[in-house]
Amino acid sequence: MSNRFQVLLKDKNGIELDKWLRQKSVVFKNKSNLESLQNMRIFYVVKAAFEKNTNVYKIGISERGEHAAKGRLIDYVYSYGIADKNNTCKGVKIYLVLANYFNPDVTAANSYVRKLETRVKESFKEARDRGAERINVPIQELFDYLEENNDLFQEDTEIVTRKTPRLQEKGQAARDAVKRIVEEKVDRSGNVKYTVEFSSIAFKYDDDENQKLKKRTNETLTYEQIIQLPRGKQLLDEYITKNQNKTTTTTTDAKVTTLRSGTTRPTNVDSNISRRTRSGKITNI
Repeated sequence: MSNRFQVLLKDKNGIELDKWLRQKSVVFKNKSNLESLQNMRIFYVVKAAFEKNTNVYKIGISERGEHAAKGRLIDYVYSYGIADKNNTCKGVKIYLVLANYFNPDVTAANSYVRKLETRVKESFKEARDRGAERINVPIQELFDYLEENNDLFQEDTEIVTRKTPRLQEKGQAARDAVKRIVEEKVDRSGNVKYTVEFSSIAFKYDDDENQKLKKRTNETLTYEQIIQLPRGKQLLDEYITKNQNKTTTTTTDAKVTTLRSGTTRPTNVDSNISRRTRSGKITNI
């Protein structure tokens, strides 16, 4: 299954960041935008209110999992405040949020968000303003650039570099590393979940201080939960591929539809954020 970018927001007029974080996500049903950032790596574009009469936009990324992306955007609200009619310098707008699930087997250097940030910085180095992360270009020009250079949106090429099995031989692998996918189940709501067997690499000690292996019991988890565990995405994708003729699965909280062989895309996104692909290129950036 692909872990390509999903477009959580694209708006050339921008939205007050505090307001957007509280709004309901158009990609993940029953979640706010803030909740949808959980365990995501993100690439984003923001602009402070005091620069509203300029074309200076700040690009940024969050590379870590868990609450890192949430914290990064909340920090902007704390730093710049919330829009105030009595103080036009307060506030910050957000224009673009691209996200994919945090995969612990992919280092930050090989993540999509890092590659995209590096590419944008290099392409707009002549438009830098007070550092490499601030660029002075019309927002539509940035959107057009991303649309024209969209290979990161089409492929699933994040390089897995953390080899958990090798660490496991040394007794250093994380206890939550996935050993294998046992089976899949469909609950009453039609959601697909998978039973996961974990690596037995944690230790406990008895009363005599003898070391004993402690096995983590199997758990039933969603696709999103599993791919955030060491070796989770690799083993789950192998399991799904092996059993793809037997079952049909979904990869996100959003419904998916096949655009062409081997690709999936959320369908419950409004027309301002999601369009169909044309000539094999994604045109919604």
